[in-house]
Amino acid sequence: MNELAIKVSQSLGRTTWWTWRLVCFCSIAVFITSAPAQTDSEVRDMVQQIDQLRDAGKFQEAVPIAEKVLKYCQKHDGPDHPETADSLNDLASLYAGMGDYARAAPLYERALKIREKALGKDHPYTAIILNNLAETYREAGDYAKAEPLYKRAIKIFETKLGSKHDNTVSVTANLALLYQDKGDLAKAEPLYTRVLKVREETLGPHDPQVANTLSGLATIYASQGNFAKAEAMYDRALKIFEKAFGAEHPQTANVANNLGALYLNQGDLAKAESLFKRALDTREKIFGPNHRSTGESINNLAWVYMDGGDYSKAEPLFLRSLKITEQALGPEHPDTATSLNNLGVLYQMMGEYKKAEPYYERALKIREKALGPNNFALVSSIGGLADLYRLERDYAKAEPMAQRSLQLSEKTFGPIHEMTATAYNNLAATYQGMGKYDKALPLYEKALKLFEDKLGPNHYKTGAALDNLGVFYREKGDYKKAESYALRAVEVTEKARGPDHPETATSLNDLAKVYEAMGDTAKAQPLRERAAKIRHKGKTNAALPEQTASPQTTTSPQPSP
Repeated sequence: MNELAIKVSQSLGRTTWWTWRLVCFCSIAVFITSAPAQTDSEVRDMVQQIDQLRDAGKFQEAVPIAEKVLKYCQKHDGPDHPETADSLNDLASLYAGMGDYARAAPLYERALKIREKALGKDHPYTAIILNNLAETYREAGDYAKAEPLYKRAIKIFETKLGSKHDNTVSVTANLALLYQDKGDLAKAEPLYTRVLKVREETLGPHDPQVANTLSGLATIYASQGNFAKAEAMYDRALKIFEKAFGAEHPQTANVANNLGALYLNQGDLAKAESLFKRALDTREKIFGPNHRSTGESINNLAWVYMDGGDYSKAEPLFLRSLKITEQALGPEHPDTATSLNNLGVLYQMMGEYKKAEPYYERALKIREKALGPNNFALVSSIGGLADLYRLERDYAKAEPMAQRSLQLSEKTFGPIHEMTATAYNNLAATYQGMGKYDKALPLYEKALKLFEDKLGPNHYKTGAALDNLGVFYREKGDYKKAESYALRAVEVTEKARGPDHPETATSLNDLAKVYEAMGDTAKAQPLRERAAKIRHKGKTNAALPEQTASPQTTTSPQPSP
């Protein structure tokens, strides 16, 4: 019985300025599947076809074939036979790939019962189903159900196969990913470190599985704001894949993509664009123009142009990415929600609020249905809608949405996370718009401190938080404090974003407003003129967000155990 590992592509946290940019970089997620060893040649051919379609990401096409194989196994082997369990496992993996976790979970649960009855609760094949069921719960955001299943699978593999067996190590990496998803980096990091040590010892420092683990650790360090350490690990992983598979291999493209995402988060658009284009070229060549991975790369390239203020380049790419994703995965898949949310961000940044709203709303509806009400991915959709309502001055809608986003962010990411800082910042902006300054100030101050601590004093998000405090004190009439914050905001934003970026124009405009309030038109006028030139160049008068969104990142496939 051949146990196969398939690729499960992650698309987490890549939406509005509400999104945690660095979430789930090159996550290591393993769904282990098995093919029924039938003597019937037609069934064997169908199983091979399922594997090929799954590897190509064509889950919907594979489902009816998998259903035929399941029907065959149930008829010829019986409903409680291990081969039936294998077929249930394969069908479940297809639904999981489609993001239909509600269908996947009961199939895995049924397969688990069959294997426990036929092979025992402590058999390695039982552990495989435990892992796969845990993966389904994790992706659905049900971490409480996933965690004990991972731990049980690890215990079985350790007892039966040893602590250094690849199955044991792979599921340990999956448990690390669970903690990473929850924002519990303190638990995730030592697990990834342990996995890396074992793989380097057993496989050598240049094995592709070592590169997978390096990418997982890079995710952690990037999330902690340790960009230098993250970059070094991505670079090492990239070199390993290039040497093992060549420059034009899917895994090489995955790491190039994720390294590009790291540079984008740091504001290095030139490096990000180069790496995203490289990943796109490879994926188009290997998978074709309509594959989900190609759509992911197109999405990421669009982010570069949007971050650079070139909305005319970004829009057709986002639309193309949405079309590809919707066709490849269906209209109700979480990745489709991501593409919809991204278009909401773009139109909001362009000042087209009425156009943005239905994209946000549809994205939120899909995510709530697919992932449940408490998944961290909802923070971006809820927060995006809240900020949109704020810009439209619809505070009756904005306030409860902003509060909900903060509560969910604190619950899923913790009180000192970058995403929570964004939630503080945007709830503060809502209170400020409502004239509730006593509630707004402490939230703005919390946000600034967290951005400075997590991302550094010269990050563009820190610049946005400084600008917000400048606006706050200007509205309060404390012009000296307003000037101090606004000057720092211009300095940080211009350095981080460049002199011609729309966010630089926003900070220049806000500084000009301070000087105008002080009666100093001589200082205000050149700032206004410079901001107007930037706006004219970008052809937008939009109210720009305090935060920007993140690109899509990719899961690297695990070799077969």
